[in-house]
Amino acid sequence: MTEYSAIILAGGKSSRMGQKKASMHFRGKTFIEIILDKIRETDIREIMISGYDYKKDQYIYVEDIFNNKGPLAGIHSGLIKSSAQSVLVLTEDAPLVPVWFMNKLMEEHDKKRTPVTVASCDGRIQPLLGIYDKRLASLCEDILKGEKSAVRILLDKTGFTEVPYPGNETEIRGCNTPEEYEKLNLYEEGMNDK
Repeated sequence: MTEYSAIILAGGKSSRMGQKKASMHFRGKTFIEIILDKIRETDIREIMISGYDYKKDQYIYVEDIFNNKGPLAGIHSGLIKSSAQSVLVLTEDAPLVPVWFMNKLMEEHDKKRTPVTVASCDGRIQPLLGIYDKRLASLCEDILKGEKSAVRILLDKTGFTEVPYPGNETEIRGCNTPEEYEKLNLYEEGMNDK
């Protein structure tokens, strides 16, 4: 079985939200505390946090090598820093992602069909909830040196395995605006704890 590490991407400017999303509260805990608790329920032991200096004594703080280049820069730095061969990528603003689905992504990635395994829901891929092989670090660097640095460029170059999420997309996608945060607080999970 593949060994995995995890990285939480928390380096965004949060301009639409107006505050740092990792430290926002949801059901008595911050977003980042919820996500960390869920990762600890998996077999992953190495946990990295990109762009948010949270409890450096307990977690590995990762800085972007390429600044202002978006999520791909965080993925790239995590791939370089990881001691495992594959990295589970999560975002700071998706506290409803269920543990069972993190495990499902790893199970599917173990089949080694492609170097990237990503979630999807209703036909839309969620590239910031997925698994990326460490060997992609150099390709990430090549993309980051160019003008465009979207994660989708990496996926188009490598190919990817899509793992459909059977629940509501709200449970696996990021929360980006005050309106989405308000909806999140009113949301009742369906598949989340299965």
